Parts: sequence; structure tokens; C-alpha cells
Amino acid sequence: MRKKRRNIWRWVIISIPIFFLLIGGGIVAYFGFDLTKQTVLLAHTALNEYEPDLPDRQFEQVWPTLPAPGDKIGDLKFPSVGLDVPVVQGTHDNELKKGAGHLAGSALPGQGGNVVLSGHRDTVFRKLKDLKVGEEVIFTTPYGDFIYETTDFKITHADDMTVAVPTDFETLTLTTCYPFYFVGNAPDRFIVYTKLVSQPEITKH
Repeated sequence: MRKKRRNIWRWVIISIPIFFLLIGGGIVAYFGFDLTKQTVLLAHTALNEYEPDLPDRQFEQVWPTLPAPGDKIGDLKFPSVGLDVPVVQGTHDNELKKGAGHLAGSALPGQGGNVVLSGHRDTVFRKLKDLKVGEEVIFTTPYGDFIYETTDFKITHADDMTVAVPTDFETLTLTTCYPFYFVGNAPDRFIVYTKLVSQPEITKH
């Protein structure tokens, strides 16, 4: 009888870690599938592109009219981690399904202020965690390439709005949810700070 009980307890002890391993594997498989699905949909999403309504591309003013919500305003490239994502105007759910989103009210590239972009941690900004200080971030726009260099990283609470505070000089601030592998609504934000190092001639004043 005692031997039988020992066998039962032995089976229970062995089964518990196997159970959690299977559950964990199922969660990873589910989110892995969901990530793949979102990435494929993102790659095949047709976007309306913002086009300055000026003749002969002689730009007297950058962004003379504000892009409409959901309009593609450029592409963001991270050469060091092999990441290239579209950037659209707006940060609501519909916009963030299309790519990284530009926070309305923050500066646009070439306007000389704080350009704030947000993106999902499990799709377009999943590689932000691999960036290092001193690496290039290239923002390709209708006006040309704006090149930024990463200067700092910070983890802050989700309701910290100081990341969007205007600046007197041009900077690009990237935000995404944190922790990167958190299941559900992540409580914090991962912030990437950069400085402008190069810009198109037509945007220099």
C-alpha cells in the first residue's frame, strides 16, 4: 500500500513540471504564431503615403500640411539590428497595426523638436532591446534621410509623459511597452533617446 502511494506521489511530482512545461510551450507557440501573423499582415498592408503638395519638389517649408491619421510619413531603419519598419501618422490602435506611429502634436523630422514614435514591442519595435548607444537610426521621409544616433535608454512607467516633452533641438524618441515578453498589458515603457546627426539640405535653415 505504501509502495503504491509512493508511486502515485512520484507520478504527481514528475507530472507537475511537465504540465507547466506544456502550458508554457503552448503560450509561446500561440504568441509566436500571433507575432508571425501580425508581421505578415504588416508586410502586406497597403498604406497611403503623405506627399507634400508643392511643385517640382522645391520645398519652402517641411510638412506644410499635417499628414492625415494613418498616412505613411516614412520608414525607420535600424542598420545594426536589421530592422526596417513603416512609420504612419497617429498612435491609436488602427495606426499601430500598420507600423510605428508618430505621436500627434510632437515634432516631425526637420521641425527641430522632439519627434516621438511609438510601436508594439511584439512586432515593429521588438528589436529595440538589442540597440546599443552610438548606433544609427535612419528616418527616411519625403524630404530625404534624417539620421539619428542613440544616446540613452530608459525604463519608465506607462503614464510617464515626460518622454513627449518638446525640446529646443531635434531629437527622436522611441517608445514601446516593457517588459518585452510580458503577457498582457505591460506596466512600463522602454524608451530610446537619440540625437540628430545628419539631415537633408532642404531642411536646413
